[in-house]
Order: sequence, then C-alpha cells, then structure tokens
Amino acid sequence: MNLIKKILKGLFALLLILIAGGVSYYLYEENERNKRDEQELAYASKQKWEWHDKYDRIQIHKIEKTNLSILRRVHIRDRYVVYARKNDDYSLSTMVKFVTPCKPSSEIETSEKFSDGTPKKLQCNEDGDSLNYTVSWNGKETDITWDENLGGFSVRENFANWDFSKLDQEITLSKSK
Repeated sequence: MNLIKKILKGLFALLLILIAGGVSYYLYEENERNKRDEQELAYASKQKWEWHDKYDRIQIHKIEKTNLSILRRVHIRDRYVVYARKNDDYSLSTMVKFVTPCKPSSEIETSEKFSDGTPKKLQCNEDGDSLNYTVSWNGKETDITWDENLGGFSVRENFANWDFSKLDQEITLSKSK
C-alpha cells in the first residue's frame, strides 16, 4: 500500500511538472508571437499600423489628411512591403517598398521595360533606406497577382484575398455632398 501511495505521489508530481512545463512553453510561444506581430506592425514605417486581417497578415492605416485608409503586407524575410490603396474610381494603386540602403532621392533605371520600351525606374526615398516602385491598375478588379522582377528586386503579391471593402466604403462616404 505504501508503495502504491509513493508511485501515485510520484506520478502526480510528474503530472504537475508536465503541466507547468506545458503552460510555460505556451506562454513563451505566445510572447514570441506577440513580439513578431509588433515587429511586423512597426516594420519600415514611422506610422502606426493595425491589423486589418491578421490571418492574412494585412495591416491598415488611416491617413488623417485624406481620411482614407491604406493597406499593406510586410515581407520581413524578403525585405519588402506592399502597399495598396483605392482611387476615387475604385481602381487599385500599389507600391512596393524594398528595404535597402540607396542614394537619397535618386532614381535607378532598371533593365526591365514597359511595353512601349520605356525603362522601369526605382525611386530611392529621401531617407535613403528604401527603393519604391508604384503601379496603378485599371478598372475595379482586385483579383490581381503582381509578379515583377526589377533588376533583382522582386515582388510577388496576390491581391485576391485582400479585403478592400473598407477602402471602398471610405471612398463612397467621401463622395457625400
């Protein structure tokens, strides 16, 4: 009987240790996930970003001057950020920001060309910490995959899963008289 009590006490102690270890591991992982989320929300930006769709990692920021929102998705590993906004006609305008040092306010002509033969150009921002490239899409369609290589600076973004309904609503509301 004493042996059974000792075994049960030992099993109970082991169970408590396993539970404590599991809870500690869960709390550690949750803390690390929160740190990664905060790092992603602050990545390459001076503005405050919030989650618009945390599952698909889409962030949102309201521009006070226009009272319209802009969306973005951060690709930390690949060192670029994709921004998307809607125009007054509900068409989509996008920008990719490649986080890399460059000569401030300079322009880089890439080997890639538009259909008319004009070279595609990357713009270095005023701080000299990123290259930017913008694209505007015709029409209201947002089921677009943007796949482009600009002299080694590559972007691949599928906008099909981005929820633009809030941006569309803001544009509609901005047209009130």
